Amino acid sequence: MKKILLAGIFLATSLIAGSDTFHDYARVTYSEPIYKYVYDKPRRECKEVRYKVRNDNYDDRYYSSRYDDNLGVDTLIGTAAGAVLGSQVGKGNGRVAAQIVGGLLGAKVAHEIRNNYKPNYRDDDSYDRYEDDYRYETRTECYNVGHKVKRKKIKGYKNYFVYNGVEHYKVTKRPKRKIRITHTIEF
Repeated sequence: MKKILLAGIFLATSLIAGSDTFHDYARVTYSEPIYKYVYDKPRRECKEVRYKVRNDNYDDRYYSSRYDDNLGVDTLIGTAAGAVLGSQVGKGNGRVAAQIVGGLLGAKVAHEIRNNYKPNYRDDDSYDRYEDDYRYETRTECYNVGHKVKRKKIKGYKNYFVYNGVEHYKVTKRPKRKIRITHTIEF
């Protein structure tokens, strides 16, 4: 029983006699901002842009066999028409030359018309001769707005104060008017 009583007294005195803490306050004489440098990144901005694009996709149903570089019936008809018109001009050998030149010009005109003529079809397969060979595409374009800028940013404040004749400072997030000082006295 004496041992338990002795252990209890020892424990109680060690808890009481450990240390004593009290607080004091010191008035801040001035606060100084602490800066750090940060870089602002340019922001990325995107927008939809509409472009006019030449429509190189022709209707395969119409062009596959009819319009290519081969000699066609329309070229032969153009040759005959040119020869007939050429025979109306000149006499003798001049008439023969006019028929040859008229036939060649008629063939050339018919061939060019065949290869440069591109009919345009609507979705309902009706022919629209005034619709042009362009379509519109929408693309997303992104670009940087602004540029990289170095600027100062306040990181915190050094609060200077005098305590017991010695100048000290404490770093805080905001400037303070007074600083709390904690004293610990150990026995």
